[in-house]
Amino acid sequence: MTPRGDETGGRRRIGAARGAVPGYALLLLALLVGTFLAHREGLRSLRLLALVLAALALWRLVWHDRARLTVSTSALHVGRPLAEERAVPWHHIRLITVDAAGSEALLRDGERLRLPAPRGHLTHGPRAFGGTVAGLRAAIPESRSEQPALSAPPAGDWTRRRFALRWAALGLAVAVASSWALRRDHPWEAPWWPGGAALAHAPDPCVVAEESLADLGLARVPDEGQPSATGAESFRAEECRLAHAHAEFALAYRVFAWRGSAEATPVEAARDWFGWLPYHQGAQDVAGTDWRREDTPGALELSHRAGNVVVTVVRRSWAPEGQPPEAIAEASRLAVDALAALDR
Repeated sequence: MTPRGDETGGRRRIGAARGAVPGYALLLLALLVGTFLAHREGLRSLRLLALVLAALALWRLVWHDRARLTVSTSALHVGRPLAEERAVPWHHIRLITVDAAGSEALLRDGERLRLPAPRGHLTHGPRAFGGTVAGLRAAIPESRSEQPALSAPPAGDWTRRRFALRWAALGLAVAVASSWALRRDHPWEAPWWPGGAALAHAPDPCVVAEESLADLGLARVPDEGQPSATGAESFRAEECRLAHAHAEFALAYRVFAWRGSAEATPVEAARDWFGWLPYHQGAQDVAGTDWRREDTPGALELSHRAGNVVVTVVRRSWAPEGQPPEAIAEASRLAVDALAALDR
């Protein structure tokens, strides 16, 4: 940012950083959008961090917009963020002390008045700071009776080192706060995180089942309303049933959703739910993957958890003698294709 002098009605602004107000306005807008998104996704710590940064951006926006230092031939005009502008005649000023941490005007009655410029800040580099000091020195009237002294101690100069350290401190603080918020919210467990293990949606079970068992002459049962979707507190299930004269096949995907950082992650919720399911037949190896197997007199069920999705394949037989020999092969074929569809 570079300083500028705005001349209006014989008054000239000292130390204004070009682009600071629109820059902070854009930053504030971005942080407010981030706050809304974090709130919508249940990211409590990131929402808090975004709110704090938005408050700081708002303060800097107000400060740059209202904290103005303007000069005229008769007075020094000091704008304040939350108060009215104050005009101090030059002959009331004894000394102006320039310091990067905050310049002051010492009045003849002993009052110390903080000045918004010259001042070292993130949008005002060393060259701009020096230009502001030079502009203020040139604005002081030359009349002996009205001329205040200008003191600029070397220790208070806005050097490149101090400017770089200020930016480094800000970057470190934001990095530490962001790391803390990310560790608490673990957004990488959410389905929308790129490359995460959780899925936001499952494939259409009817499309998967029809492609997998196309040679069996199956039809959807019933013809309308497939696939069917049901919701629970922690997951959404989509199921499709296909049948022919001798058997019925059912494929169900249970997708455990992201419920915010205060709740269990989708993968943890699916693991806990799947772990409570009772089963007795043990594991069935299907193309190198272990599936849970449950046998009943008229049905064969295979189930498997992949991330935050539980896949269930059921084959029901209408034959009085129970499941035919090809039942496990047909159910296994559907199970393999149903699991592979999650990676598409």
